Amino acid sequence: MQYQRTLGPLQGIAMTVTTFVGTGLMLLPALSVSQANGFALYAWLITTAIVLPVAFVFALLGSRFPSAGGASHYIGRAFGKKAEKAVGWLFLSILFVGPAVAINIAAAYLAVALNLQQDSVFILSIITVFTTALYALAGIKNSSRFQAMVVVALITVVVLLSWKGDLLGATHTIETPLSWSQWQTASLAIGTIFWCFIGIEVMAHMGAEFKNPARDFPIALLGGMLIVIALYLALVLLITQHHTYGDEITNSQSLALLVGQIFGEPSKKLFAIGAFIIAFANTGMYLLGFARMVQSMSSQGALPRAFSYLSKQGTPIYAVYLVTGLTLASILLSYFSEWSLHWFIEMTNGAFLLIYTLTCITSLKLLPSHQKWLGFMASTTCLLMTYFVGVSMLFALSIFAIAMYFEYYKGRKNLMLDHEIHVQ
Repeated sequence: MQYQRTLGPLQGIAMTVTTFVGTGLMLLPALSVSQANGFALYAWLITTAIVLPVAFVFALLGSRFPSAGGASHYIGRAFGKKAEKAVGWLFLSILFVGPAVAINIAAAYLAVALNLQQDSVFILSIITVFTTALYALAGIKNSSRFQAMVVVALITVVVLLSWKGDLLGATHTIETPLSWSQWQTASLAIGTIFWCFIGIEVMAHMGAEFKNPARDFPIALLGGMLIVIALYLALVLLITQHHTYGDEITNSQSLALLVGQIFGEPSKKLFAIGAFIIAFANTGMYLLGFARMVQSMSSQGALPRAFSYLSKQGTPIYAVYLVTGLTLASILLSYFSEWSLHWFIEMTNGAFLLIYTLTCITSLKLLPSHQKWLGFMASTTCLLMTYFVGVSMLFALSIFAIAMYFEYYKGRKNLMLDHEIHVQ
């Protein structure tokens, strides 16, 4: 497979921004301020420094071993098919925790648009699950044009808020941590902020598409991430200045509340409608993407064959049913357990972080000698990030251990069956 080398630095910057700007812009700035207070800006800068080496490792692996399999393919090359399949199970396990966050964001903005009370968000979440399932069943696929429109719209909103909301004046809210306890406070948000950078694996497919990868890719990656961080930091300062953060519901609606304070109530409702449409469409595509993963695993024999069935429109309908059921279970767990969205974000982060850590360790084996230092640095920063994610890593580690045991057990069972057939 040969990639077309068509990208220049400007297109690369646009792709990087598109990768990292999404529904996280509607929640993470407020959540990070709630956790780290005036030190949130430093938490964002630290997280960016940790993530950059990992992004470069994915880019190097992608240019050397282009594959649609991404992380699981690299891990499989280094550690075998069993590890590759176990990573596939780990990706699938994210269904138990990840969708609850996206669905809750969509429902929270719908509540603002409809002028409903906070206690209506749970019912709206259930409705959103079923309507996004219908959206996914229609087989609507993510398009780069729609994603580009979303990114442009969100950037425009942030620029207008910065202009009207006195971003320069909001810089007085920045607090510099001077003591160890203050640095600890700043670090509280790092595990959560990592969610902004989920999607690093997309970088693996970009490196080989540049006309001059050695020159243009670093410019694209650094330039794009600088823009992304500038957008998030602008919102961190404005949200702190206008105090549109606090409890879970307020954090989920923070951007709409900020728009309302700066531009007035009518603007708040209009933005909330737009934000719901964006979150709804992204969630529908998210569910369809997981359904495709279920269908692929079914085709490979890892799941029952029924899940590989495709409708006339090419939609894996039984896989969509399964994904919808697991997402609904995630929403119900979130509501009845009263676990916070922060918990679900960190469970999701833990799964992705384990995948990224395994990939960076894999790079020590796959990259040439003169690039191994970057693999070592990325592996070190991933291990550092596990400290900030903390006990939330246990979910991912448990799923991966169970998946590895299952794959080895299945492999031994197949060997025994083959041996018996050979003896007979």
